[in-house]
Amino acid sequence: MAALKKILGALVVRLEALAKGNAVVGKKISVGDRHVIPLCELSLGLAGGGGSGQGGPRGKEESKGQGGGAGGGAKVTPLAVIVVEGGKVRIEHLGRDAAGR
Repeated sequence: MAALKKILGALVVRLEALAKGNAVVGKKISVGDRHVIPLCELSLGLAGGGGSGQGGPRGKEESKGQGGGAGGGAKVTPLAVIVVEGGKVRIEHLGRDAAGR
């Protein structure tokens, strides 16, 4: 179980770095005097579990077991961009379909 805790800890650190890094406000993209900065929504998910067992079929040697697993994911959805051009700033919202994507 200590190994599972170590893996989950490392996963959380990596996902936090993603959230703080370049996921909510993206890196500026420049072409000439036009600059575009993406604004995104970030969704994170993390799950883990473990188990152990004892005992085997009757009349046979005792069985023992242990197991664990973890998973995580991140989804970044672009929502809008900030456009800086010719000394003016505007926000362009990106369209969403009927399902909210």
